[in-house]
Amino acid sequence: MPPINHNRRKAADRPSLDDIFAGPDEFGLLDVEAKKSSSGAPLEVSRFEEISMFVDQKGKAPQADGRDLLEKRLARRLKSYTAREDLLSALKPYDRHNLLPEPAASNQEATLHDEERPSHASSEPSERTSKTDVGQAENVTSLDDIFASEAFSEFDQGEDSIFDPVHVSFDKSREEPDEIAQRRVCQDFYAFEPIFRDLHEKLKTGDVKAARFQQASQVQPGDAFILEGVMCLVDEVGEYREDNQGRYDPRLRIIFENGTESNHLLQSLAKRLYQEPTGRRIIRDAESIVDAFNNVNHKDKRVGQIYFVTTLSDKPALREIPNLLKIGYTELTVDERTKNAERDTAFLEAPVKKLASIECYNLNPNKFETLIHGFLHAQRIKMTLTGKDGKEYHPKEWFSVPLETAREVVKRIIDGSIVDYRMDNTTGRLVKKKV
Repeated sequence: MPPINHNRRKAADRPSLDDIFAGPDEFGLLDVEAKKSSSGAPLEVSRFEEISMFVDQKGKAPQADGRDLLEKRLARRLKSYTAREDLLSALKPYDRHNLLPEPAASNQEATLHDEERPSHASSEPSERTSKTDVGQAENVTSLDDIFASEAFSEFDQGEDSIFDPVHVSFDKSREEPDEIAQRRVCQDFYAFEPIFRDLHEKLKTGDVKAARFQQASQVQPGDAFILEGVMCLVDEVGEYREDNQGRYDPRLRIIFENGTESNHLLQSLAKRLYQEPTGRRIIRDAESIVDAFNNVNHKDKRVGQIYFVTTLSDKPALREIPNLLKIGYTELTVDERTKNAERDTAFLEAPVKKLASIECYNLNPNKFETLIHGFLHAQRIKMTLTGKDGKEYHPKEWFSVPLETAREVVKRIIDGSIVDYRMDNTTGRLVKKKV
């Protein structure tokens, strides 16, 4: 970069700041009147007039313990005026409510008195003032105390009219909620952990899909969503209620996968899901829809299936048994359990035909299976068969009973009404016990 050459002749011709301020003030920029000090009457008179206007409106002098912050501030200001002899003479002519005491002496006498006072006494007020300031500082515990303090009252707060609403309406157009939704720890989260794990696994495998949230009226217990990157589940839907627009808006119990829960309103949840770019609804799979139709909800724990199959064996001894069927239990599907029936003595080493199956929820499957076999003990076949390996075996879960009767036994065990029935071993049917 080339060096900068300064022209000394031109620089010498430029006027200095002293020359500028010493020159004529053509536009009157320097004709500014200095602001009067706080001890001058005009400013304090206007501030004292605020106190008088308060008395005009309220009919009383401002009190230091008043509920209004303005009243506390004016009370502090009035107290400071009564303690300042130098202002009493200037303010007394404007004291139309007799709020100020009479001046103890004229300004001249006060000046002479100050001149005659020994110099060592001048330090006492400062010491007393410092002690007072310390005492006041110790009593300050909030912003209200600061705003109502004597020191703060010395500041010009301006016109209070700026806080008066003119064109702003403060009418409540929105309905106040009966309860504010809050997040808290879910105490029974252990019951929902398997559900979240299953949903994540199904999302990975593609068995369930996540779609953009669209409609709130479809929210039901067991529905799952993704809100702000966190999966959540609607556990319960509260009593029927409507919002101020007449929309269905019950309160929900929502479980989050991070172990918390909330009680959002339906429309509030829907609004957040709709506005959130990543808000998603997890689409129910076909199995969940069938469960909902059968009143099976997300909290019902599936433990397995009770299945009914018949044999396709061509052995004469088996073909002669009427209504021959096997009643068994599996944690898998029936197809998976029976795919190797030809090599399994439990299925008589022959292909089988699936007749029916019943899903089991919230029960001990082994005890349930034992109850069925015990109730149908008289219908169990008692025979010895020879397996393909030449060894003998005894079928344990095969019965000679109509399918309708076997299914009715299972259903009545589930609903508890089986205690009112017994098996008629002659007809192979359920009959109600006589009272």
